[in-house]
Amino acid sequence: MQKLPPIPTPVAQRWREFRIQVLPLIIFVVVLLAVTFLWRNFVAPSGIVGEVEAIKADVISLQDGTVARLSVDRFERVEVGQEIGEIVITSDDVRKASMATIQNDLRIMELRIGLDQHRNEQNYHQMKLSVFEQRVELAADKASLIQASNSFRRASEQHSLQPKLISDDEYDLSKASFERLQVSVDERTKLIEELGAALQKLEPTVTAEVDPVEEAVKSQLAELEATLKPVTLKAPMTGVISMIYHRPGEKVVRGVPILTITAPYSDRIVGYMRQPINIRPTTNDTVVVRTRTQKRQVADAKILRVGTQMEMINPALLSTDSNRLEVGLPILVTLPDGMQLVPGEYVDLSIRYSKR
Repeated sequence: MQKLPPIPTPVAQRWREFRIQVLPLIIFVVVLLAVTFLWRNFVAPSGIVGEVEAIKADVISLQDGTVARLSVDRFERVEVGQEIGEIVITSDDVRKASMATIQNDLRIMELRIGLDQHRNEQNYHQMKLSVFEQRVELAADKASLIQASNSFRRASEQHSLQPKLISDDEYDLSKASFERLQVSVDERTKLIEELGAALQKLEPTVTAEVDPVEEAVKSQLAELEATLKPVTLKAPMTGVISMIYHRPGEKVVRGVPILTITAPYSDRIVGYMRQPINIRPTTNDTVVVRTRTQKRQVADAKILRVGTQMEMINPALLSTDSNRLEVGLPILVTLPDGMQLVPGEYVDLSIRYSKR
């Protein structure tokens, strides 16, 4: 028996079988690939957020004053040590008032010096009179001592005879009078010597040295001029003027920033590991850095340091809700080679833990 030819399957029937059996599988695979692509390139991974470290330096004034001039503008590049402005500390009226104050203080100082000199002269003359008085008293004591010595010598002779010509009480009185005058002469001699030494120190001397008041005036005026001299502002680092807070003519208070300089490049990323932290990272681990641009850049980086405590995370890193506050463990990461990032740019991080 001859085989019958196969019955041809209609095209509609084949398309129906393809739609039922094959097309769902193809659609599933395509959707899976699309989701994988979107996840790898556009969906932010959860866990760690980071910011390219922006190196900034504020230029401030150490004293109150007025911005006299600024020779730079915003987004202008400056070099370290470059003069960028000038601060005038005070006005002419304040300068004149300060000069008058210093002159009055120096006049008062001069009057006090004159009073001190007059007081020293009085003390010198009083001490000189005291020395003269002590010398007179010493001369009188010496004369009395000679008389007492003779009386004591006669009393000793009379007291030693047999029978005694004077009583024991008279002998003791004569001896006590002699010893008292002898001690008085010795002590008064020492006192005169000490007063003489002190008198030499108080004796006014005429020297050809420079007047101390004049030197004090010059010193005060030099200090005032140095204080009121305009202060030149210099760039503390090489970078770009990112912000200007005060313009020429504005009053500034010491410690308040006048402008901010930002470095054009950065070589580090500051990341924050959000809670819960199951495994604490170390410098042996690797970090995968992903940008938030439409075409994501992905590269590996190295952990430089790990923080020791939780710190507040910038709310802009987490969401558009500025009221959202969260803390995280800070980590310092190197900037991957070849990755074009701007200081202050937000990135997403993930950690590849090494074997432990």
